[in-house]
Amino acid sequence: MNGQKMSKSSGNFITIRDFLIKYKDPDLLKLFFLAAHYSHPVDYTDGKIEEARAAKERILIFLDKAKQAKVGFSIFHMKCAKLRELRLKFIEKMDDDFNTPEALACIFEMVNLGNKNLNNPYILKEVREDVLKASGLLGLSLQVAESTDSLDDKTIDRKIIERNSARKARDYALSDKIRKELEEKGVILEDLKDGTTGWRRKL
Repeated sequence: MNGQKMSKSSGNFITIRDFLIKYKDPDLLKLFFLAAHYSHPVDYTDGKIEEARAAKERILIFLDKAKQAKVGFSIFHMKCAKLRELRLKFIEKMDDDFNTPEALACIFEMVNLGNKNLNNPYILKEVREDVLKASGLLGLSLQVAESTDSLDDKTIDRKIIERNSARKARDYALSDKIRKELEEKGVILEDLKDGTTGWRRKL
């Protein structure tokens, strides 16, 4: 831990309970361990947990964008050869002595592929499903750890409507105030190209 051997006598250790009290998100600990092969030693640091947080946020941002994408009806269902390749690669890495670092890398390759196809709802839908499935196989819930003072979805939607009304009235001071208030409550707004406003919870 922090480059030193974990020792209870020196206080150089952390329990799972203490971790969950501090970070409130078991996915962060899972990602920390998944990033290293089980047969290799790991060095626990706060910095690596922050890296895990950033990694999870990257996945969640993509999933949120994919969820908001509008999928119309089509008799054609496009198959993506690259996604199929990544799907097989993920399985191969898991079969290779449970190589979780490489399997995790496959998930981020899927995320990259999805981000490159945000305008292709059919491929995007496939990528989203595969990211969720692969993450589930690694034991990741991909849920946002909500604080006790977090806002419910209806309140957030109401605040967004209020903000949109303020923007239409050119009351930018009120618009910025609402955005800041939501951000302080852990809600990040994103103004989209189609004029709508998306949102996600901050990790």
